Parts: sequence; C-alpha cells; structure tokens
Amino acid sequence: MKLLAIVMLLSIFAISACAPAPQTTPIPVIETTIPLLSLTSTITPLSTLTATPPPTFTPTITPTLDPIRNTPPTIMLHRPNANFDSIAFLKDLIGILKQNNTEVVTYRDIYNDPTITATKKGKLFIITIDDIYLPYPMAEDFLEMIKLLREAGYPAVLGVVTETDFIDPQTAALLRELSDSGWEIATHTNKHANLGEMERTSPRYVFTEVSTSMDKIEKAVEVRPITLILPEGQMVNDARFIKRANIVWCVGINGGITYDSTKDFIYVGRESPAGTAEQTWQNMKARFGF
Repeated sequence: MKLLAIVMLLSIFAISACAPAPQTTPIPVIETTIPLLSLTSTITPLSTLTATPPPTFTPTITPTLDPIRNTPPTIMLHRPNANFDSIAFLKDLIGILKQNNTEVVTYRDIYNDPTITATKKGKLFIITIDDIYLPYPMAEDFLEMIKLLREAGYPAVLGVVTETDFIDPQTAALLRELSDSGWEIATHTNKHANLGEMERTSPRYVFTEVSTSMDKIEKAVEVRPITLILPEGQMVNDARFIKRANIVWCVGINGGITYDSTKDFIYVGRESPAGTAEQTWQNMKARFGF
C-alpha cells in the first residue's frame, strides 16, 4: 500500500512537470514620437530702432498788463429836449461806432473781465443814459433810444432814480429784461441829489442817498448795482460814504480819463454831446486818447 501511494504521488509530479506553463498576455509597447518644437523668433537689430525724441516744451509767456488803464470813451445821454435831439444824435453815433468796429461795453463787463481795457484798448466804448425814474412808466423817448441800441446789438448803462417806495411794474419788468440781456442798471441816487452839495451840508446822508437807491433797484431788478452815476457829475471830496455802499464804479464828468485797475473803488469821467455825433466823436478821441 505504501508502495502504491508513493507511485501515485510520483505519477502526479510527473504529470505536473510535463504540463505546459500558463499563457500570459504580453503588454503592448506603444511607441510615441514627440516632435521637437521649432522656435523661431525675429529679433530686430538695435541699429534699426528709431528713438522718439522727447516733446518740446514751449513755455507760455503771459504778458504783464499795466494796471493803469485808459477809461473807455463814455458818452452821457438824456431825453431829447427843445435844444438837443438825443435820438437823432444816437442814430448818428451808432453809425460811427459801427464804421469803426467799436465794441460797446458796460462797467459791469469790465468788472467781470478787468483785462479787456488793456487787451482791447482803443476799441471799447460806453453809452450811459440818465434820469430813468423807477416809480413811473418809461418815457417814449427812452423807449426809442433803447430800441435803437437793441437793434444795433449795443448794451447801455442806465442811470435809475428811485425817488419813492413805489416801483412801476412795467418799468421794472423792462429793466430786468435789459439786465438779463447784458445791459447795466446803475444807481443815479434816490432823489437825484447833488452829492457834492449834500456832503457840504449833511455828509452822513450821502451814504443813505446811495444805499437807499441801491436797495430799491435790487428789489425791482433783482441785481444790486455796482455803479453810481453822479447827478450833475458832482463827486464828493471824501469818498468813504460812497465806498461804504460797496460801489465799484463812480461815474462823473470831469477828469477820470485813466484809472487804477487794482483799486476796488474807481472814479471815471464821461463826455457830453457837443454838436453833432462826429464832432463829439473827435472830442472824445482827443480826451480819452483812442
């Protein structure tokens, strides 16, 4: 039995040894070819580069303006009377201004741009019209003068007398309209008082006469005046009472052909009509030097 078992075991070992080995599936080898990257760059030689020159700086030179300026020639007009037709005069004057390419301005224009009396020297002109009364309807003569100026495209400085506490609504409406379009509404005092005489008798009333008028005009026109047109052209000796009212321009008759633009209170003169508009023009050229 033992011999048989040994023989059987030997037989099993012999069979196992003769049996073929188990088959294995080989892992395929994948061959990949990675092409080399061809890097091509274009290099511009430094010798071919053009350098951009730096910008050229040109300094701006601001001219120095002389603070002492010539007063623009200024005409003083009133309503026509038996001896003088100011409407006909104004028509002729407008023609002369047009012919000479003259720019008509106001004192407020100069206040807003003080340089114009230097940069436009000899090319400026001011027209003033006195004695417009705020409590009453505006006279037809004044309306005609205003019409002529508006048609010409010229503003004017209107000297307004306030007189009472009443304000005529039509006059106030027209003054507001003119102010909005570039005209200047100036005070011609409250009672049309000669301030030179008032200073000698009651100097403290000079301020009241001016400031009261300014208050009424501001109420009617909604713009406070900066210009005082002196009744009868009479200036005071002590200007403190006028300065106190914050007046910038004080307009008389005599003198005032030059002014210091650095001052906050300025006296200037103006000319009355003398015969024809042409003769007056020549007189103004001689006086104001334009």
